[in-house]
Amino acid sequence: MYPRSWLLLASVTLALTGCQTAPATGVQRLAYVGNQGSGPDAGVVAVKLDEASGALTSLGVVAQVERPTWVLADKVHKRLFAVSEVGNDGTGHGSVLSFTYDEFSGALTPGERADSGGGGPTHLALAPGGVAVFVANYGSGTVAAVSVDAGGRLATETGSVAAHEGAGPHRRQKGPHAHGVTLDPSGQYLLSPDLGTDRVYVYKLGRGSDMLTPATPPFVALPPGSGPRHIVFAPNGRQAFLMTEMGGTVFSYAWDARKGALTELAHAALDAADFTGAPSGSELAVSRDGRFLYAGNRAANRIQVYSVASDGELRLLQAIDCGGLVPWSFALNGSGRWLVVANQGSNNLSVFAVDSASGLLTATDKRLDLGKPTSVAFTDR
Repeated sequence: MYPRSWLLLASVTLALTGCQTAPATGVQRLAYVGNQGSGPDAGVVAVKLDEASGALTSLGVVAQVERPTWVLADKVHKRLFAVSEVGNDGTGHGSVLSFTYDEFSGALTPGERADSGGGGPTHLALAPGGVAVFVANYGSGTVAAVSVDAGGRLATETGSVAAHEGAGPHRRQKGPHAHGVTLDPSGQYLLSPDLGTDRVYVYKLGRGSDMLTPATPPFVALPPGSGPRHIVFAPNGRQAFLMTEMGGTVFSYAWDARKGALTELAHAALDAADFTGAPSGSELAVSRDGRFLYAGNRAANRIQVYSVASDGELRLLQAIDCGGLVPWSFALNGSGRWLVVANQGSNNLSVFAVDSASGLLTATDKRLDLGKPTSVAFTDR
């Protein structure tokens, strides 16, 4: 809808959003944007968000990376990690790249490039203390751990690789497709939703080659054809929420950190019962107080807000237009005041104000045109 060549994107270092006509006046929050760009001008884009107004300013491409679809900020050590999502077709492995960032200018200083342990790396998680990065490889259906030393340098080889097995009934489920990796709040377990096998795999974290050890039980099964995508935890560490991409359903679980076990509490479909299209769930985020859950609905181009009860029950509070097409992902900034949506289908970021009392979103006229954005990583805490 909003065509942009990557040559143009690389050459533009300052962009206005929406109807903004005056310079931003609030504290500037730094974020990095992952995208599906390829070719010589592809790369990670840095942006600044004005804390007072929600206005976005582009700082341009700050690191050239092929298909940097997922970015992850280590806010303590001021490091940024990005995938290079290549090898989805089985012809090779992708990469994980390390950078140090300047929180004022947004500049990235390149570090190491590590093998991702499989093809098509699509998601990242950071170990406690930043001592390792975990990566989900969609193309190969593998999860890998890459060690990180105290200086932020990636190991040259993956420390541990776990291969998922199985298939599902859908044509997209001919084999495993690890779609996400998430650390539980205790830092003892890694959970990996697998779109191809309709499972959420659970790993007990160890050291070295035994860093990823299957828990008991090793996975939680979802209804056939669900296509699990991403899982997030509530701040209290006792609840988890799972998005299924193809089923378009949000599941609420109780989490037992002593056993590494998920127990389903409730679930809610993104779409109404009379919906006739193909569901497409995308991202989840939890408010800082754990009272509200935000869910991306790509089939309807909406962000949906749910209240979370103490028993895990989910109640729909709001369904709001995402400000574009195909809301691939989104992120709350450190204060929780703003939610920024990466609309992959319309080549733009859109900004929503968050009401901390009600959890509700208010659309703003603040937007930024970028080529195929897929993830947003804020550096403010």
